[in-house]
Amino acid sequence: MNKRTEMLLADIKNLYKQAEERRAHKEKQGEFFNVFNTIGLRTEEVRLHSAMIAELLNPNGMHGLSNSFLEIFLKRLWLPRNYVKGAKEKVKERPIGRKTKTEGGRIDIIIEDGNRAIIIENKIYAEDQENQLLRYYNYGKKHFGDDFILIYLTLDGDEPNESSLGERNIPFKLLSYKHDIIEWLGDCVEIAREKPLAQAIIIQYRELLKQLTNTDMDTKYKEDLMSLILKPENINAVGEILKLQGEWESEIIDKYIWKPLEEYAHSKGMEFGMRVQTGETGAWIYNKSWKHYGLHIWTDRIHDWNDMYIGISWYVEPDRKNKIHKKDYHPLDCLREAPCDNWPYGWEYLPDNIRNWGFHITEEIVDGKVFKFIKDKFEEILIELEEKKWLKIWEE
Repeated sequence: MNKRTEMLLADIKNLYKQAEERRAHKEKQGEFFNVFNTIGLRTEEVRLHSAMIAELLNPNGMHGLSNSFLEIFLKRLWLPRNYVKGAKEKVKERPIGRKTKTEGGRIDIIIEDGNRAIIIENKIYAEDQENQLLRYYNYGKKHFGDDFILIYLTLDGDEPNESSLGERNIPFKLLSYKHDIIEWLGDCVEIAREKPLAQAIIIQYRELLKQLTNTDMDTKYKEDLMSLILKPENINAVGEILKLQGEWESEIIDKYIWKPLEEYAHSKGMEFGMRVQTGETGAWIYNKSWKHYGLHIWTDRIHDWNDMYIGISWYVEPDRKNKIHKKDYHPLDCLREAPCDNWPYGWEYLPDNIRNWGFHITEEIVDGKVFKFIKDKFEEILIELEEKKWLKIWEE
């Protein structure tokens, strides 16, 4: 490592230390208190996020500000302020008929006045459903002709998958919480100046979204850091560091999660397996006597270590692939999500603060918090399997 890079890293470390001191002070003052985190609604797609956005967009909402929030939302879509003049019927979770391949289902948010409509499919962490956007598009087309806008809203502005579109080229607008909704809520805060209770709730919700999208960095730290890395004498050093970002993340995960998990497996007389490939990535531990089941930590994401979850599935050995049947479904009490074909004993996402693995949770990874959660959950699963005598069945 050259001298300039060493000096840059030392300066960054100093800035980080100052930011941590400010953060500790703010925490002591209660500035990180968030009611939505406290009552456990942080990632509740329907109960919180759809409900909050629908309420703000609804001119008849309890906020008491009529069309104000809706008008600035329409402005962000480059639509006339009166594109939709009001809201009829059910705004959130509107049922639109029996679900078929091309029709029906339940629309997350719809603002419509009988002539025009804004239809929003809201995704926090849920997976796309087959033909979902196609069905909502067909509903809009049937009831409003060309006078509606279909919006696909996600945390980071991710594209929907082809199956949701029904493999058709249907028009829709992509929005993100990270930029569009957080910026819109900033405008809402200004509009709600004379409604202090509504304003306070909007501020709390906006802060929650910043946490979910990893955009809650200390402003002074961000400004000081940008000033430092943009200095001409530091440009080359920054470039060299950025070249290693992908490898650095992989090494951190390998050193502080996969290696300890492998050691844990061996300490229990078990085996460790791992697969890293496009679309399916993760690791599992298993006992050779189990024949075809293993305890997995997994993600279905294609390009990153996000949406990590734990469950029980089959593992693959050379020249052998075991099929799971519905008669093999055995839900575990310690796993939140119900069994399915690939996860016959159930599964569950990691907690929100460690669900997505990246630079923003490096501290939690290095401190061993991520590995500890995985290990503790595996222990919990093993205890329940033992109590219900399913391990003996696996060994038959």
